[in-house]
Amino acid sequence: MAAAGTLAGCTTVGRGLEPNDADLNRMGLQAWSNLKTKEKLSGSAKGRDQVARVSRRVVDASGLGRAYNWEFALFDDPQINAFALPGGKVGVYQGLLNLVSSDDQLAAVIGHEVTHVQRRHAAQRIGTQKAGQLGVQLAQIGLGIGGVEGADRIAGLIGAGVSYGVILPFSRDQEYEADAGGLTTMARAGYDPNASVSLWQRMAAQKGANGKPLEFASTHPSDANRIQRLRQQIPAAMPLYEAAKARG
Repeated sequence: MAAAGTLAGCTTVGRGLEPNDADLNRMGLQAWSNLKTKEKLSGSAKGRDQVARVSRRVVDASGLGRAYNWEFALFDDPQINAFALPGGKVGVYQGLLNLVSSDDQLAAVIGHEVTHVQRRHAAQRIGTQKAGQLGVQLAQIGLGIGGVEGADRIAGLIGAGVSYGVILPFSRDQEYEADAGGLTTMARAGYDPNASVSLWQRMAAQKGANGKPLEFASTHPSDANRIQRLRQQIPAAMPLYEAAKARG
């Protein structure tokens, strides 16, 4: 199992065991290595360039640009999914790239995912689990936009092989925090914060077209609540966007 041996270096916290940054980063890098081995990388130079270009600007605006040796990948898979891993890795699936209509919408996704890394949400999720469940740590890293099916599938690829009952997604509070942080980060990167609303509107429309949810876990905020909060936060982010645009 990919997570074997990751208990070393974990520190005891109030509700369980939370890995330190070094362990968390090692877990992320191991997951990334396994994913790149088992998932098919896209052959689209245009798509890869878009993911790398947007991700680099967002990462630099987040303040984490020099913290890791960042790497960005586009996976050739139709699932609507994206993630960022501790250790500085960002993965986007072709299905998501097909859904977004602009760099700004893609930046809304990447900003959200990078905020999960910035705020150590994966460590917090791991810390809430019992010590006996820490074998599934890798399955709890990243996996922000995807839901039940997507998380289960990726967890299998990285060697966790566990059920949805154990692969718990980020909490609603963490999702809202990632939305807010992502909005600020995308604005600082020079991407229009209004695109975050149009992104989730496209997500909602896609769900309706399919007649079923896009594999979103039950703990994710509803589209309506998410959009409402984003609209309330956009005015505060707009000066950052305007300043970034003025700098060119």
